[in-house]
Amino acid sequence: MRKPATTVTTYFKVGDVVLMGKYKNVRGKIVGFGEDQWGNPTVEIEPTPKGRKQNKIIGLFKVWRADVKEGVLKQAATRTRVKK
Repeated sequence: MRKPATTVTTYFKVGDVVLMGKYKNVRGKIVGFGEDQWGNPTVEIEPTPKGRKQNKIIGLFKVWRADVKEGVLKQAATRTRVKK
């Protein structure tokens, strides 16, 4: 059961695109925030593309922002090109 969150994180906002899953390769959009039964912060994520998929409630610390990961990958690619 999802409880309303008392504090909302500043790093993530509703509508942000995040990466989830074991390999952080599944995209989703943040729909809301909450807490689990132990008081840990959770995020409700809508999968992209939606289709018939249900929203997932995942622990806050198990998702990455998509734009940050893409930026890091671009920087790593430019560093390897310069070294050659």
